[in-house]
Amino acid sequence: MSVRTVQDGLTCARTVLRERCCALGLPTLRCDVEGRIIREAEQSGIAGGAIARDWIQSGFITARLRKLASNWIDSDHPEPEAIIPGCWAIPVIETRRRRRVGYIVAFALSAAALDEEHFVSVCQGASLDLDAAREALRHIAVYDAEAALRTARMLTWTLGDRLELAVNEETLSGFSRQLTEAYEELNLLYKLGQSMNELAQPAKFVHLLCEELHATLSFKWIAARFADEDRDARHVAGQTVIVGEKCCPENEFLDTVDELMARIDGPQAMVVNLDKLHNASKAGDSASTVLVHPMMRDGRLIGALIAGEKQGVDDEISSVDIKLLDGAGQYLNILLQNAALYDDQQSMFLGTLEALSASIDAKDRYTCGHSERVAHLAMMLARDMGFDETEVERIRIAGLVHDVGKIGVPETVLCKPGRLTDEEFVLIKAHPEIGHRILKDIPQLADVLPAVLHHHERWDGQGYPHRLAAKNTPLYARIIGLADSFDAMSSTRTYRSAMPRAQVLAEIERCAGTQFDPELAPRFVKLDFSAYDALVARHVDRERQASSHGRAA
Repeated sequence: MSVRTVQDGLTCARTVLRERCCALGLPTLRCDVEGRIIREAEQSGIAGGAIARDWIQSGFITARLRKLASNWIDSDHPEPEAIIPGCWAIPVIETRRRRRVGYIVAFALSAAALDEEHFVSVCQGASLDLDAAREALRHIAVYDAEAALRTARMLTWTLGDRLELAVNEETLSGFSRQLTEAYEELNLLYKLGQSMNELAQPAKFVHLLCEELHATLSFKWIAARFADEDRDARHVAGQTVIVGEKCCPENEFLDTVDELMARIDGPQAMVVNLDKLHNASKAGDSASTVLVHPMMRDGRLIGALIAGEKQGVDDEISSVDIKLLDGAGQYLNILLQNAALYDDQQSMFLGTLEALSASIDAKDRYTCGHSERVAHLAMMLARDMGFDETEVERIRIAGLVHDVGKIGVPETVLCKPGRLTDEEFVLIKAHPEIGHRILKDIPQLADVLPAVLHHHERWDGQGYPHRLAAKNTPLYARIIGLADSFDAMSSTRTYRSAMPRAQVLAEIERCAGTQFDPELAPRFVKLDFSAYDALVARHVDRERQASSHGRAA
């Protein structure tokens, strides 16, 4: 329990005790261990009123009190003593840190005391009117020696009970705070754990983490800053995410964050005073501190979480703040590491797919780069339709692998100059199902398989392999089919030259509602094809170089 809490508990217990003494007709005062009166602000509700207060603080009584205090000091349980005949001083010990510091003294008057010569002398010494004093005190002068002794014990128990209650309340309050802090920590870490699957979008997780920290901790702002060009931070390298109310203009705030990053020297959390950091020039005029939690990996700084300007009743940065920031930082560190591994895995996976599709396209020099171009066109159309980037990427992958089944078609058929026979066309028409069989056991491609299988279906149901019509054909397949047809018409084949762009677009518009989805075709013809044309030029140049190397060999 803190010193402040002990003092608050003692003050509360003392107040309750004196209120109860007043209700029992016992005037009270406080004195130190030597019996010297502790002067206080005027109290209301003292038994007997102002006359009783003046009477017990008179020179005679205070002198007598000092004498009695010398007797009490050697007793663990001092008992009431007559301060004048018929009036007993009841001492209740006050302690601080288990050391006796004084007494609350209650005065128990008997009716006989009011007629004693000593009572008269005290009134005269205090310049009190005798009749008025007797009148004021008569209703509380109801005690005798036995009652005074019983009252002394009751008051001692009361003070002890109140102090014990204060200790118990503070202990309970401490447990409650710990429980609240534990809940907040568990709740924060649970929410972050639930979002740890954002491997493809680490920036989204970073923003969520900062928002949760801002909602949980009593700081004006939370920031996450990542080292520039760090291989582990990757997609968030060099970025600063801020949630809350910044302490200064944007550019100055970012300078402050960079300065804090520069001060990091190891994995330990730092508490930095912004005023001292900038001589109050950038961080604002009011004194404010920030908590900086570095994120390290293999001795390298990859970033930091920063919590600034704590608010509320307790504006000191606590171990709980440090603990929560540390826990969040560990989660973020793990996510960034997993995101980097996921990125490597995806790059390798996509690289393999691109190599596979390129090797199939390379079987026929007329289809060089076809799958990459179809993937690009499908991606452009998906974006135009408002798909999110995750789905756009899935459609791009579908475009890359849509013709993988051609690996099962004889090269003599694929590369045959001139038109195909009916038998050869049957072999070509098998490639969607061959591709589906090849890819069906790859879990990462489960959602793109319908596009591979059905990209040659038609809106009017006259396509292959299953003659699906209208929206029975999966959307991905309708998108890929449109992109595939555009690239086929735009490319030179063994049996014909490439069609002019205007003619290709006109053909797509003409076939909307028969071959193509009537909602997709109008969108497609309005796309910007400049990037597509650049791809075509690159593929033509690559094919030209390959042909030159072949002739040289």
